[in-house]
Amino acid sequence: MRSSFDIDKLKGISIVEVAKRLGIEVKGRKAHCVFHSPDRHPSLRFYENGTAHCFTCGKHIASTIDLVMQVKNCSFVEACRWLEDDNATCSSSSSTKSAEHHAKEAADNKADLPHLARLIEHPRLNSEARRFLFDERKISPEVAERMRLGSLSREVPMSGDLHGGWFNAPSLLIPYFSVEGQLVNLQARYLGSEKKPRFQFPKGAQSIIFNAPQLAQLAPGDHLHIAEGVSDCLAMLTAGLKAIAIPSATLLTYDDRQLIGEAAARLGDNLELDIWPDNDRAGTELGNQLALLATNIGITLRHHSLPEGCKDFSDAWRMGKLKIKN
Repeated sequence: MRSSFDIDKLKGISIVEVAKRLGIEVKGRKAHCVFHSPDRHPSLRFYENGTAHCFTCGKHIASTIDLVMQVKNCSFVEACRWLEDDNATCSSSSSTKSAEHHAKEAADNKADLPHLARLIEHPRLNSEARRFLFDERKISPEVAERMRLGSLSREVPMSGDLHGGWFNAPSLLIPYFSVEGQLVNLQARYLGSEKKPRFQFPKGAQSIIFNAPQLAQLAPGDHLHIAEGVSDCLAMLTAGLKAIAIPSATLLTYDDRQLIGEAAARLGDNLELDIWPDNDRAGTELGNQLALLATNIGITLRHHSLPEGCKDFSDAWRMGKLKIKN
């Protein structure tokens, strides 16, 4: 796997063209900020030196690589690969690819959802998954069934194309559904002892809040608990809370904010957010982003502190150190 890139060349690509390829609508070097919502007036400004800055939320983008990392929620190496790949490279001049070509690219890179749906059509939990969920994490079997968690005991392809990547095994299979309940992604959480990636997503799968259907089930006056990851969310659900998880604590995406904002609007802003951030930098960053979102959409955010010695909600829940009020 390649990890050596011409960094200066990648940073020299027009940041406006990179933004456009990421789906950001740029007009006159300005765009509606994708890092806070709502942004009623274009407040994200792109500069010729390859940086960007939002004059509303204060978000600063240091380079084209940083922009890709933030918007696509990926690592430095993955961002470089995205920029350098022939199917995703942005030209510093005007794009030479036709709209038809870009449409074909999007279709070719789309996740094979029918194949992924078959993998969880009849979800079963193997011994490794049961140990991880029920013995280690103390997750309720009812929650595991409701979230349609499954498992793999052997490696399987991520799509009908055998060259399109494989899920490692043994793994816990974690489906992601849209607010309407349609499968949009499938994550594998590796449970083996070999040195393999802990988390895997199929190429082209949509990034979305975990347990997004919860947003459609909220009633006026509800408290929506927001977790940094799936394990914390499962623990919250086991504790009887109404909860969702942000896929990455370091980036609350535009789509994440949009979904939460739409739920609040449906309830006439009669909704409260609760967050139990991890005791680390990422937890602080998520707390700041959610505080800004709550202010923008006019709802209350309750910020809870974890007990001393607990690294996350799941840890505190397993140790019985939380007093939960639904």
